[in-house]
Amino acid sequence: MRIMISRPSALSPGLILVAAASLFTQASMLSCSTADAVLQEEAGPPGAEVALAAYSTSQRAPQRAQELYEQQCATCHGSQGMGDGPAAYLLSPSPRDFSSGRFRLVSTVNGVPTHDDVVATLKRGMPGSAMPPWDWMSAEDIDLLADHVLDLAFEGQVTNLLAWAVEQDEEMSEQQARDLVHSRLTPGELVDVGTAAPSDPVTLQAGRRLYMKWCAPCHGADGTGSGVEEQWNDNGSPTNPRDFTAGIFKGGTSHTDLVRRLLAGMPGSPMPAASLEDDSEAALIAAYIQSMITPGSMQKVQQRRQSLTVGKASGALPREPGDAAWSDAPSSYLALMPLWWRDLRVEGVLFQAQHDGSEVAVRLSWEDPAQDEELLGQPLFSDAAALQLSAEADPPIFAMGATDQPVEIGLWKAAWERDREYVRDIEDHLPNTMLDNRGELPAPLHDLFVTARAVGNRQAAAARPTPAEALSAEGLGTLAPLGPVQSTWNAKATWADGYWDVVFTRSLAATAQGEVALSPGTTVNVAFAVWDGAAGDRDGQKSISIWHQLEIAR
Repeated sequence: MRIMISRPSALSPGLILVAAASLFTQASMLSCSTADAVLQEEAGPPGAEVALAAYSTSQRAPQRAQELYEQQCATCHGSQGMGDGPAAYLLSPSPRDFSSGRFRLVSTVNGVPTHDDVVATLKRGMPGSAMPPWDWMSAEDIDLLADHVLDLAFEGQVTNLLAWAVEQDEEMSEQQARDLVHSRLTPGELVDVGTAAPSDPVTLQAGRRLYMKWCAPCHGADGTGSGVEEQWNDNGSPTNPRDFTAGIFKGGTSHTDLVRRLLAGMPGSPMPAASLEDDSEAALIAAYIQSMITPGSMQKVQQRRQSLTVGKASGALPREPGDAAWSDAPSSYLALMPLWWRDLRVEGVLFQAQHDGSEVAVRLSWEDPAQDEELLGQPLFSDAAALQLSAEADPPIFAMGATDQPVEIGLWKAAWERDREYVRDIEDHLPNTMLDNRGELPAPLHDLFVTARAVGNRQAAAARPTPAEALSAEGLGTLAPLGPVQSTWNAKATWADGYWDVVFTRSLAATAQGEVALSPGTTVNVAFAVWDGAAGDRDGQKSISIWHQLEIAR
């Protein structure tokens, strides 16, 4: 008997769970002894401890598992795994609430993830969301993280079930709750994925007929996700059917990946497990879906940690985007992911870098059809880019450093590039606006009257010799200027034919407190961010990369 436990939506006040479905409903209507018998039938013989052992890190370095989780996961998922970390409000789709017991990517017939399912998700990440991959982590550490995630799911379900029982005035011991949750979170048999079907026209035609029956009502006849206008996850959050042609699949695009999604569904989402007459039909559908994917699309969105080399310039350091020396510098494509996911986005940047022994130059290039360089208006936002440096051997997750683990940030804005000649004001943006200071002023305008400028707010600077700014952060909400008023970073940018090219420059040596030294022969961590002004990007609404390794050549 399958037990489904989940958080209620806002439309179910007073309930902490949509309780234990049929099994708990039956158990709660019986005497305690009868309920124990029902639970024993599901959980095994008396005294069996398989449930707790299977979802416990006690046998496998619990302190290390906790440290890994706090460093890599808690910023988004929260310390108890309830999807309420400090960065959660910035993310869409929202971080998974492990206490719901629902995991999207599963390989079992009952929709409960195996340890290997969680490991696979950690290694791959979830393209189409802000969930990055941890394939760079050791196998032992990934195993510990997977154990800890499953442990959080188990303990969260127990806590929720006991709270539900209290609210419903039901008698339930902690052991009964644990036995029941064990039954719910015990993985079932693996989905039989069979063998992959060929991609010949006959097979694809058969696959399309099945696709039109099982998939098109949601995903559309053309696979673009146009079948329905609105869909909702179990937790009440909005979602959309996958656009297969875009090639962005949370769980991968292989035959095995797609058949598992078809036959196991995606628990907690509107994607059900298909009740095919013959499971072999899943291979035909999978082959047809694969034929709809735009070639190369998954590679463009898949995050992979890379080693980026800053080579020694053979001549003068290139400081302009159009300098010929850039033709000699190798390029690396770095995928970006919007924290608040959208289909129209900056997919990635091209990275190049050189140094001359005293300074470093980093060139970023990306496609942006609109040149957004205006800030003088409430609905106007500037294109921008930033790179983030960390000297930590194991830096915190991408969200702006952490306490006692500062990051250095070099930020460029297109609007600041425009302000190089002189700092524009509202009269430049709206030359015909009515101002209350027209005519002769009785006395010169005192600098103190512009209060932001008087206290040194860089956003109100009277002059902007460089469109770049040096910043530091030790976690969300801690962004602050780094060093003196004169930025230690410089930048030069051009926009042409729908592309931005931005060159950042900085001394290799750390010249201000909080800067990361970039001495030849060293390796530091680097991450990147891009803001698209036309999309309303600003502050925490942006597209980011994961951490990469920056190697400064000798």
